[in-house]
Amino acid sequence: MQGFGSSRARARLDNVVELLLLFGGMMPLTTLRKLTVALAAGALLVAGTSASAFTKPPFPRIGGIDIGSPMNFDDPTYQAQIARQDVSILGMYPGLAPGGKPLNTSLQAIKAKNPNTLLFLYAMLDCLGVAQANDAFAPLRTKVTSMKWWLYSDKSLSLHVLTPHDTRFGEINITQWAPQDSSGNNAVDYITRFFVNTNLTPNPAADGIFMDNTAVNPPAAGDWQRNGTILQPTDPKALSAFQAGYQRYYQLARSLAPGKFQIGNITEWAASGAAIPAGYVNMVDGGVMEGAIGKSWSVEGWAGWQVMMKQYNAIMAAVAEPKLIILNQWGDPTDYQSMRYGLGSTLLNDGYYSFTNTATSYHGVVWFDEFDAKLGQAQAIPTAAWKQGVWRRDFDNGIVLVNPKGNGNQTVTLETSYVKLQGTQDPAINNGQTVTTVTLKDRDGIILMRKNPVKRPAAPQKLTAGT
Repeated sequence: MQGFGSSRARARLDNVVELLLLFGGMMPLTTLRKLTVALAAGALLVAGTSASAFTKPPFPRIGGIDIGSPMNFDDPTYQAQIARQDVSILGMYPGLAPGGKPLNTSLQAIKAKNPNTLLFLYAMLDCLGVAQANDAFAPLRTKVTSMKWWLYSDKSLSLHVLTPHDTRFGEINITQWAPQDSSGNNAVDYITRFFVNTNLTPNPAADGIFMDNTAVNPPAAGDWQRNGTILQPTDPKALSAFQAGYQRYYQLARSLAPGKFQIGNITEWAASGAAIPAGYVNMVDGGVMEGAIGKSWSVEGWAGWQVMMKQYNAIMAAVAEPKLIILNQWGDPTDYQSMRYGLGSTLLNDGYYSFTNTATSYHGVVWFDEFDAKLGQAQAIPTAAWKQGVWRRDFDNGIVLVNPKGNGNQTVTLETSYVKLQGTQDPAINNGQTVTTVTLKDRDGIILMRKNPVKRPAAPQKLTAGT
């Protein structure tokens, strides 16, 4: 592994190449004109359900990254699958109309199946495809080019800095050094308004925007200051200005879209134990740890389970309520042991677990027996292994055990009898048997249900102020 920067570049490819290059589609000129006029008029305030009204779901909490092709969100079967997830990120581009219908119609249909699910629409601030002409992002590209908001590598402002590992994308200068247009907007101001107008204004059923690449470090060297001096990504000036650009985005997005949540791809945060910048604390309401398990660049793979969990816990502590953190795993959906390991690891804190089928990438919902376990509410987050290097967390209706990578096979004795899940996918494990001991393989996990669930006291009734 050559450092986390290269993993961020690979993660970006998983997220955006298909989305922007293949599914941006062609928009009628009338639609493009309307979009341009709407953007020039400024952002509209987006009314929506108050963020404070959200009630956190019981465990396990399931997330989904559903941004891949086909974006057939009008398909009732796909809608029902998405609705089973607690939080979903959906693909989005200007003018997207699944089945020829407004996207909001599909969002409403999903919400009708599960009013408590949260739906986020995809966006990206820091880069844009450079070669297209009449695709859905043409108005934005025209604006970025005319204002010279690209990141350049020469003083004449003619040479684009292209995205590392994918030269179809150009980096955008999201710092305060980017010039202002006639309305006083720099690149961040304008692009934020673009995505609020594009993603949220016509889609009030959406719960917010997912902003990809919400990174800590600049992606490339360039003339960030626009003075002919190339700043490397590690330069303190580039670092602080780049981070300020993302802080400005989230600040402005909140003001333009009150009542909506704002989450991002925060895979890079707290990498290898690095401190999360002070300005990023409480900046987002959640985000995605993309490919935390199962990719060639996954933290769990190259650094180990303990490092991944340290990062996960640090991110959970740093984001604002309701802490919508999705821990994403890639793999073969028939590898039930690996899935239980990833799900169990997620359950050791309060995040949402997402499984991506390597064969189909970010399209389709994979469902496992364990997702239907009714664990209820969680008890304390563990800070140390329970016994024999195995970690445990208790819930009202059950427990989860996780045997970390490198701990070898472990047989643990339980303090009382528990019941295995009854399922169909892995009958050797999910067979409904009552057990007092469990053997976990290396890199394994399991959910067990209580015979006697914990009973919480009923909420007091008819309280008045001061009671």
